[in-house]
Amino acid sequence: MPSGLIPILGSSNEATWWLTAAVVYIIAMSLWWVLVVPALRRGPSETATLGILWRLSKLVLRLRQHPEFEGLEHFESLMQADGPVLIIANHTGGVDPLLIQYAGPRLIRWMMAQDMMASGAEDLWKLTRVIGVDRTGPDATALRIAMRTLRGGGVVGVFPEGRITRPAGTLRPFQEGIGMLAARCGATVLPCWISGTPDVESMSRSVFGRSRSRVVFLEPVRYERDTPAAEVATDLRDRIAVASGWPKIDEMMPLIVSP
Repeated sequence: MPSGLIPILGSSNEATWWLTAAVVYIIAMSLWWVLVVPALRRGPSETATLGILWRLSKLVLRLRQHPEFEGLEHFESLMQADGPVLIIANHTGGVDPLLIQYAGPRLIRWMMAQDMMASGAEDLWKLTRVIGVDRTGPDATALRIAMRTLRGGGVVGVFPEGRITRPAGTLRPFQEGIGMLAARCGATVLPCWISGTPDVESMSRSVFGRSRSRVVFLEPVRYERDTPAAEVATDLRDRIAVASGWPKIDEMMPLIVSP
């Protein structure tokens, strides 16, 4: 073969390789957008990014905490409906919101203390639409956002004890704000009892620790608009106390923990 033909053949092979790579890339991207992205959007907020995070969190919890659920029919029936839903639960640790969100893909907007929202994670809080609450005093702004979400047919999650309960296995008084949300917005309230999570303070250890977590969804309940907020808060606390058998401690914990 004449030596002058070698560069031509080499150039032709290189062009063929690049053409093949381009075709494979186009096919892969087409499959991603046609098949994968729509599947990922079948998750919280109907966004692919949040769909990925939701599935990853489910994988971590399944491997580390082996969560068990009871009363899923209550949760699923409300998540498939279009009306406003207010989810309330006792607070055992940082993993609690992930455990409840694990049960279904409809986005739950959690009310979360601003002092517990780690700096540098602002994009995550924005993506998950967390409602930041200032615990140094009554936060009318957070309450308005939660009410607006409910009146728009959304789902809001609240831990009405105000912080992680100590000692573990007890129930502290529920904040009256939960009663205002439940009665004034016409939302269906889904009480939940969480147990078996890692008994730790750190959020990362709460999420990645080993345990056998359990979430019990109780019977949904609705309250008349004129029901006093304190009465609603007491009733919801009593429902979880009956389901759990845990003792009630009537002294509120300080919402802000001194360093």
